[in-house]
Order: sequence, then structure tokens, then C-alpha cells
Amino acid sequence: MGINRVILFHFHLFKNAGTAIDYILEENFKERFVRREFKFWPYYKNIQEVVNWIKEEDAIAFSSHTARLFDPIILEEDGIKMIPIVFIRHPLIRIHSAYHFERKQKDIFRPGPVIARNTDLKGYIEIRWSIPRQEFNCKNFHVFRLADVLHNEEGEMFSKALKAIQKLPFVGLVEEFEKSIRKLEILVKQYYPEFTAKVVKMNTQFDPDISIETRLKMIENEVGSEFYKKLVDANKEDILLWEKVAKMYGR
Repeated sequence: MGINRVILFHFHLFKNAGTAIDYILEENFKERFVRREFKFWPYYKNIQEVVNWIKEEDAIAFSSHTARLFDPIILEEDGIKMIPIVFIRHPLIRIHSAYHFERKQKDIFRPGPVIARNTDLKGYIEIRWSIPRQEFNCKNFHVFRLADVLHNEEGEMFSKALKAIQKLPFVGLVEEFEKSIRKLEILVKQYYPEFTAKVVKMNTQFDPDISIETRLKMIENEVGSEFYKKLVDANKEDILLWEKVAKMYGR
């Protein structure tokens, strides 16, 4: 069976410029841009629900925080080509932004906002680490999420995440947002020639022009030097993955 439908799927990784990407998709596809959330566990049930959604929904662009990543070839049996949209960000800066964002969510009672409102950054991270199936939010988050692309393969999550960034047609970098969306635009225009991606900065917790070094120093000052070392060690695979993608964008 040939390809008779091309869709874009934004795997909206929390605090990775996702609001800006959703805005671009909605501007381009209007009512044919849709969002939905899913139960994160178990993996195969999540994927089946996501695949069913894609098949049943008359849409071009999809977005979800909680859809697990999967190999797009799954959909090709049904004549659907999926362009996955995934962005990664320096892992420590993502955690820092998540904490300060969730701290402002006054009327939301998910675990993240409740924890953030009642403790400092160090406490937020330690509590996240201690909750089963929540630790990945502050520990090698991108490795955990990207490894899902090769979920059926044997091997360590880190090696699967590295393979995933080579396998996926697009992986964006928050720190090179403009370069990333230009790359995305070129990819999508092959199928939707009118597609345009405007550079927009939305839902930011800190000045996006602050250097990475300055942000990392802010984090170290907030949690203390000893805990900062623990945080770096807990995210060392994520940092290596981020460095790999950063090199793809000439950083």
C-alpha cells in the first residue's frame, strides 16, 4: 500500500518550546490541528490509543504531551506517513524552567505543581526522584522519552536514544530555535508547500537571551554546589544527548 496521507505529530516534551510549536501548527492548519492527552502507562496501550486517534481524526497536525514516541513505520501499513516533531533542551535548564513554571500553577493539582508550590528547586528535584515513574522528569528525561522510538529493541536506553535522533527525520534544539524551525519548514514544505514557521517565543520563564552558562550558574546557586554535582551526574546521559544534537546545529 502506498502513502495516501501525511500528518505532523508534535510530541510536546514539557518545557521544550512546545507552546511555540503548537502555535505554528495551529496557524498553518487551523481546525485541522488537534490536541489530546493520554494515560502515560502502560506503553503499548498508550501507543495503540495514539495510533487509533491518528487513524480516526480528520486532521493534519497533532499534538500531545503524553503520547509516547514510536517508530513512524507503524502507520505506513495504513498508508499514513508521520513526521514526528520533537525538541530537546539542555536538561538542567529544562528542569529549572519546569520548576518555576509549575510553581506558578496555583489552581492545578497535578503532582508537579503541588510539589513546586511547597518546596524549593532542590526539594522539587529530590521529591521527583523519589516517586516511582516520576523520577524521569528530573533524571535523563530526553533519553527516557527518545528511547521509546526503539522500544522493541534490546539495549540500554541511552544507546536507543542516540539511535533515535539519527532515525527521526527531525529533532529540534530549543537553544537553536530559529535554525530548528527553518529545518522543520523545509521538511514540511515537501508535503505542504504553503507551510510557514514564524519565530515566536511563548510561555518563557526567563529571558531566552540569557546564556547557557549564566543559567547553569543560576541553578547551581539555587541548589548549592554539592547538590548541583549530584544533579549533573543524574543527568549525564541527557547532557551527552543534548551535546550530540547541539553539534548537529553547529553549537
